Order: sequence, then structure tokens, then C-alpha cells
Amino acid sequence: MLGDTISITVNAVAKTLSKINQDGYSAEYLLRESTGEYRLKVRHQKDRPDKLGRVYDRHTADFTYTIFPDSQGLGGKTRRTYIVIVNKDDDDAASVVHIQQGLQAYLNTANATKVVGWES
Repeated sequence: MLGDTISITVNAVAKTLSKINQDGYSAEYLLRESTGEYRLKVRHQKDRPDKLGRVYDRHTADFTYTIFPDSQGLGGKTRRTYIVIVNKDDDDAASVVHIQQGLQAYLNTANATKVVGWES
């Protein structure tokens, strides 16, 4: 279990989200502030077997920041990032995490800024 609260640092500020829902293989966390809300959804599922009968697990962490519109209904927007990790159901978890951490390290601030700027 991930816990009843999750802390995610956004622009050097820790944001503590509280669990608001959990069913089966998923959980949802929320922090609502006066100007917007942070929401994290964590889900797990098994994909259908492929043609060779191999079964894959799919893990998704979906993090969204919604900025509320002002009193005139202007300025609202949503920023979203998510990670999907897919692995064969009998794969070694630590080895699967290594590849995710490699991509995460590559997408440091400089490279993530380039990707958001449409560089490829």
C-alpha cells in the first residue's frame, strides 16, 4: 500500500495529497487549494495475453494539476503527466524499475523542457 497520503514536490514545494478513493487495484489522491487542485491516480491491471500467451502487467501513475478559472470564468487550465510501466507478469520488479529510473533521470529539467518545447 502506498499510504493514506502522498507527498509530491512541485516547483520545490511539497504537496501532500490525501487518499479519497480506493477500489480493487487503484487509488486516487487529492489536494484542493484555493486556486486549483492536484490529483494522482494510481492503477494496476493485467493486459490480455498476447498471441504467444504472454501476460503483461500495466501500472499507471497519472498526476494532474487543474488551475481553477477566475471569477469571470477565464484562465482555467489543466497540466497532466503520467507514467506507464509495462512488464511481463513474471519479470523481476527491481529490473523493471531500473529502466523506469533511467528514463526518469534522462527527463531531468533541461531535457523535459526540450521535450515540452517539441524537440525530438
